[in-house]
Amino acid sequence: MQKVAADQGLVPEFEITLEATHHGPLTSTPTMFVEIGSTQEYWGRQDAAQAIALVLWKGLGLEEGNAVGTWLGSGEKVLLGIGGGHYAPRHMDIVIKDGVWVGHLLSGYSLPMEAPPQVNGKSSGEVGGMWKHSIKVSYEATKAGFPGGEVIAHLDQKSFKGWQKNAITSYLQEQNIKIGKPNDFLCKKI
Repeated sequence: MQKVAADQGLVPEFEITLEATHHGPLTSTPTMFVEIGSTQEYWGRQDAAQAIALVLWKGLGLEEGNAVGTWLGSGEKVLLGIGGGHYAPRHMDIVIKDGVWVGHLLSGYSLPMEAPPQVNGKSSGEVGGMWKHSIKVSYEATKAGFPGGEVIAHLDQKSFKGWQKNAITSYLQEQNIKIGKPNDFLCKKI
C-alpha cells in the first residue's frame, strides 16, 4: 500500500497506517477493514479508493496471476502487536519490512489491567483485569488465521508501566508465546 500510495501521488497527504483491533462485527474468517481518512472530506476520494482497489487487485493476483503476499504457512513470521495506541506506530515500523505478516494488534486501552494490591510498599498478588483473556483470544485467532506460521508477540515497551510489562511478559512466557524485538522480524535473505 505504501508504494501504491506514493506512486499515485497520495503521499504525504495520506498517511498509511495500521489500526489496532477495535471493532467488529464478529467474524469467523480472517477479515480486513480498510478506511480512507477519518473525516467525510476524505471518504469520497476516488483517487484513494482506486489506490486501495489496485492493492486488492494485485494482492489477489489479478494483475499478472502472481498474488502479492501468498501465505505459504511454513514458519513465516506473524506479528501479534501488544500495546501502543490506536494507530500502532511501533508495530507499523516492523510490519513495513518485507516478510512480516500482521495478526491482531492490541492497543494499550484494550488491555484493562488492575494494579496488584500494595503491602508495605510492595506488590502483593496478581494483576487483575481482562488483559489475559484479550491476549489469549487474539493469539489463538492469529494462529488460526495463519496456520503453520510462527506467531511472535511484539510489545510496545514505551506504552506500559514496569509492573504491566512484567505481568504481560510473564504471562506470554507461561503460555509459550515467543516475544520478539524488532530485529527478530527481519527476513533472512539468501
